[in-house]
Amino acid sequence: MDETTAGGTPQLSKHRIEALVDGIFAVAMTLLVIELRLPEHLHHATQAELAAALTELAPTFFSWVVSFIVLAIFWTGNHRLYSYVRHSDGKLLAYTMLSLAGASLMPFASAVNNQFASQLAQLVYSSVMILMAAGALLVATHLHRNPQLCIHPIDRAAWRATTVRILGLILVAALAVPLAGLFPGSANFAFLLLFGLNPVSRALARRAAPATAA
Repeated sequence: MDETTAGGTPQLSKHRIEALVDGIFAVAMTLLVIELRLPEHLHHATQAELAAALTELAPTFFSWVVSFIVLAIFWTGNHRLYSYVRHSDGKLLAYTMLSLAGASLMPFASAVNNQFASQLAQLVYSSVMILMAAGALLVATHLHRNPQLCIHPIDRAAWRATTVRILGLILVAALAVPLAGLFPGSANFAFLLLFGLNPVSRALARRAAPATAA
């Protein structure tokens, strides 16, 4: 059944939204690779021509790496958050859908960012990431503030770590936009900063742990 009742209040099963999350992320991750294609005239290319074509694909490949990692970060974060969930409610569904809207747009945004080395293209790309992040932040905050939805509450340390990771990604995405104006075609390198988010979030979570225990 999709719904159960407790005290006469309808409760929505979490399993259908989890299945939708998995499906949308799987499709988005798969569609990203469409941009990685060689020109058709290379069917009988020499080794030197193939090497040149692969070199030209390097920025597209880097964009694919960034986009795939971002989607993987959000899927992992969603999976981690939903491990706390006992059942869903309307707000949790709406916030999850907001994040999924961003995930479904990621292949389009990645294609725009690949084809146009401009600040506007970077703005499109970063805006999609921020849309996903906003949805994820709302999900985390809603679960933290509504422990009745959870199998066990999200403690302060876990919530702080999640918030730091999400806000960090928003900051990096926003930073990439002005960098695109200064260094056209190179702003995606700002997303290498994402690799520093986990250590920072873990350190802050450890600092929050004593307050949680108290």
